[in-house]
Amino acid sequence: MNIGIFCSANSSVSAAFFKAAEALAQWIGEKGHSIVWGGCSLGLMETVGRSFLKSRTSGRLTGVVPRIIEEKGKTFSPMDSVIYCSNLSERKDIIVENSDILVALPGGIGTLDEIFTVVSSATIGYHSKKIILYNIEGFWNPLANLLDHLEKENMIRGNYRDRIIFCSTLEEFSSLL
Repeated sequence: MNIGIFCSANSSVSAAFFKAAEALAQWIGEKGHSIVWGGCSLGLMETVGRSFLKSRTSGRLTGVVPRIIEEKGKTFSPMDSVIYCSNLSERKDIIVENSDILVALPGGIGTLDEIFTVVSSATIGYHSKKIILYNIEGFWNPLANLLDHLEKENMIRGNYRDRIIFCSTLEEFSSLL
């Protein structure tokens, strides 16, 4: 299975997020799945890449890297393959296209953008992929509250839970695949 991962490229986030990112990537590697992700050598992204490579039994690590990241020397190395792209919109499209399911670890504005791109494009029929929000230490709870509010106010068509799945542990995550 190709698992797309969205996450923070910030290094000054909670140690619990790094620990969970490491454990998730290790599990993916041990199970022989592949990862498609942002390919940066920063923050949780770097942790995902390093942990996956240390633990994989098979599977591939594919980075989708905007040229501006490459030019700044922030590309993770080594990877099995790199897909270079022009911008963040193209990066999202490539990650979604090359993934069977997507996961969002804690992240900021970019990760929110990625989550909602996946969900909104699924809602109108571009794909039927789901996104799992790995809710480490309740990180995504405020987003769940906002989504519940939007649903209550009839701002969301259908049930957002058909596309967005929240999980808090690696055991929950593994049961979703």
